[in-house]
Amino acid sequence: MASSNTEVNQDELSLDRYAAAVWRAKWLILIGVIAAAAIAALLSAREPTQHRAVAHLKIGRVWKQPLEDPYITERIVNSGGFLKEAGAQIGAGPHQLKRSIKAETVIAGPRRSRYPILLSIAATTDNADDSVRFAQAAVDAVIARHEEIFNEAIKPHLEQERRLEERRKELLAQPAARELLIKVENDLDEVKLNNSLADSNVTEKTRLVEGISAEAAAKPGFLRNTAAAALIAAVALSLPRR
Repeated sequence: MASSNTEVNQDELSLDRYAAAVWRAKWLILIGVIAAAAIAALLSAREPTQHRAVAHLKIGRVWKQPLEDPYITERIVNSGGFLKEAGAQIGAGPHQLKRSIKAETVIAGPRRSRYPILLSIAATTDNADDSVRFAQAAVDAVIARHEEIFNEAIKPHLEQERRLEERRKELLAQPAARELLIKVENDLDEVKLNNSLADSNVTEKTRLVEGISAEAAAKPGFLRNTAAAALIAAVALSLPRR
């Protein structure tokens, strides 16, 4: 029991000595904190202004079936290989788009049954024109990729339309097959409607929802960087010296 009391007294004595040491060094700590905050503020102020351009893509569909799961498209756009190829199309360096582009799936609906509606592609650079150019390059690459998927997905439906057209011509030459002709014509009208781009809820190509423009410039986290530097300096200068 005596040993326990002794340890407690020693801990209290150590804390008292530490508090006294911190108090004696208060001006050094204060100067260090101010200096660290000033340096962080200066560096943050000298950082280049960032510009952000955002593009929203609506994923296409064929006969109500999406060309691709938006989450898969998101991962593909964020992949290094995709961005390297997209950058090559506009003469950008191999890592420029990879550092600048970020794709995210936009979801909507009630909390328990949310669903993806758009793919957002954001490009952040030091230059407003580059932000728009990089975002457009990623958009163009996605649209080109989905054009190939669309053509493959619509192919069997176009073939069905062609067969129905031929069958209709055959039945037109057979007056006794009037009822069958009506059925074929109805089927043909439905297939043509679903194959057309008239109804975006049934069949449409991947498209840009609205034009791309750079958002208002924003400085990187000035206050956050300054406060973090001041806090780190305060903790470091308050640590006991051995």
